[in-house]
Amino acid sequence: MNPKIPVEIPTLSWSERVYYRDQLRAGRYAALADAEGFQAICFAVEALGMRLYGKKEALGGYKTSLAVLARDSLVLSELAFRDSARFSDFGSLFGLVYSARNDAMHTGVYARHATAAAIELCIGLEEALMKEQQIARRSAKDFMVKSPIIVEPWQPIAYARQLMLTHSFSFIPVYIENQWWLISEGAMARFLNVPRPEKMRVFAVPITEARAAGLTLIKAEVIDMNTSVDDLLSPANDERDPRLWLVEENPGRLCGVLSPFELM
Repeated sequence: MNPKIPVEIPTLSWSERVYYRDQLRAGRYAALADAEGFQAICFAVEALGMRLYGKKEALGGYKTSLAVLARDSLVLSELAFRDSARFSDFGSLFGLVYSARNDAMHTGVYARHATAAAIELCIGLEEALMKEQQIARRSAKDFMVKSPIIVEPWQPIAYARQLMLTHSFSFIPVYIENQWWLISEGAMARFLNVPRPEKMRVFAVPITEARAAGLTLIKAEVIDMNTSVDDLLSPANDERDPRLWLVEENPGRLCGVLSPFELM
């Protein structure tokens, strides 16, 4: 784990920064879905490390190149220095991930600890990639989650419920009568709050019929992919803080979803 110290790392284009940020984010989400699996994060970190280092190496060979990038993260640098009880620095996190990457014992408490470190490392590297000084004008397309999961109005409530539980969604979009709507977890729970003998019948109800029978839908806020993030986060919008923005490329066709979570 003693790679040659590079004089500098290459300057990444904005599209490259977004691409590698998305890879890290996808790995982080995969690790959250499986507390004992963090391989997706390792692959994402290795891909970023190879781009910065300039050639193929094992994970340890990318440490110094990644450390240079990590200096642009307030979390991995200044916060880790000022409040080490709550934040870990790049070296500590990378060391844990590196050790776990090369250890066959990916189970139990050890695996969960390694996964937590990998997620924390991802959050810091994502911040470094999206450093505000690099941003001329941030737009929804730079932060949205692509290939959004939706439900069709003819699909049964049980299917919408399954998707929400599988992906830990608080909301899921549905397109009804030329309008995007959101099914919330609260509305779903209330609609399914029926005696056990009624459960099977309610599960089979199509979403459109469920709406007519009392399922509350929220009118979605639809935005263009070029909508400015600064406009979305304007103090003028505080009173109508959205739960989820739907990013539409054509009427009735989404290209992504965006929540305040992705903008933090």
